[in-house]
Amino acid sequence: MICPKCSADTRVVNSRPHAEDATVIVRRRQCTGCARRFDTFESTRNVVKLRKNSRASKAQWIAETPPDVLAEKRRLYGLRREAKAEAKETGRPVTDVMHAWGIEPTAGRRPLKLTPPPPPTPRRNEGSAATPKLETTR
Repeated sequence: MICPKCSADTRVVNSRPHAEDATVIVRRRQCTGCARRFDTFESTRNVVKLRKNSRASKAQWIAETPPDVLAEKRRLYGLRREAKAEAKETGRPVTDVMHAWGIEPTAGRRPLKLTPPPPPTPRRNEGSAATPKLETTR
């Protein structure tokens, strides 16, 4: 930190929690240039927002979420339901069916991600712009 008087570097002399608010730390600093002492009050911002698992909090979350995001989530959950039904009919794992459809399966209750299908792999120097065509001498 820099000194407000001379803009030189400072060092911490004393550090303690605030008397009224435990999330704030009071640091006593001393300037290395002019030897002036001053206090700083440092705290962190609480950025984690936890959501309760109740009807009221779910209704609030739905109200705050944009409609296009909700529509996409509902569409992807419907696709997962259809993938489960197809996996049951064919005997394949659900993740294989979802990969074949271009859907990235996720663990737990996190939202599903729609992934584009991978590009086809070129056969030995066919259609690849990165590798030059090799000429045969025979």
